[in-house]
Amino acid sequence: MPCDSIVPFTTGRRWMLNIKLVMTLAPAYAPCTEFARTCAAMCWRPDMGHVPRGYLGATGSLEEVELVLVFAEPGDPHVGEKHAGMQSAYEYAMHAFQSGMDLFHRNVRSILDLCWPGTPFEQQMRKVWMTESVLCSARSEGAPVPAAAARACGERYLLPQLRLFSHALVVALGRKAQSRLSRVGFTSYVSAYAVAPPGCNRREARESWERIPVALREHNERIATSTVD
Repeated sequence: MPCDSIVPFTTGRRWMLNIKLVMTLAPAYAPCTEFARTCAAMCWRPDMGHVPRGYLGATGSLEEVELVLVFAEPGDPHVGEKHAGMQSAYEYAMHAFQSGMDLFHRNVRSILDLCWPGTPFEQQMRKVWMTESVLCSARSEGAPVPAAAARACGERYLLPQLRLFSHALVVALGRKAQSRLSRVGFTSYVSAYAVAPPGCNRREARESWERIPVALREHNERIATSTVD
């Protein structure tokens, strides 16, 4: 499966994925061998937009990333969405968040603006990595993801991603992301409400998002102090 194709929506700006992330995620596009085992209930339909996706950011060096946001799993692809591989999926996610394509993307943009107010999207993308706890869509949007599939994806792809950002603050957005991280043994995360409906519609959701920049500032201060010491 080629990893350098770009779908027609591109406006001429080609966002490049860091080579270490490419190496971490590339096995998912073979396609992933788990489709024949624990992930048989998940979707692989590149012509319909169903590929591992939902990750973006880290457009500079990995050391520049201060914040990692972990979501649940991708929802249904948009109408007309299709992918030829990793680069296509990455480009589409960058485009969707930059344009604020739907409420989910706009909610995430509000978190980024809270963390780095007045900073252009392009610069924010150097400071953040966003990914899914499960990279593939369920058979239908919002349907349960088998626990074995979530664990396999977490161990194969999520944990290796997080190891690349060992100095960054990790925020799990929603109970799915939180429980999946915990089940693969990663517990050093900050919890916040989901950014997609229905969780994002609760009053407490925005309050939890507003605590993220506070946690990030405190985290960065601890990192700076430990570096000096």
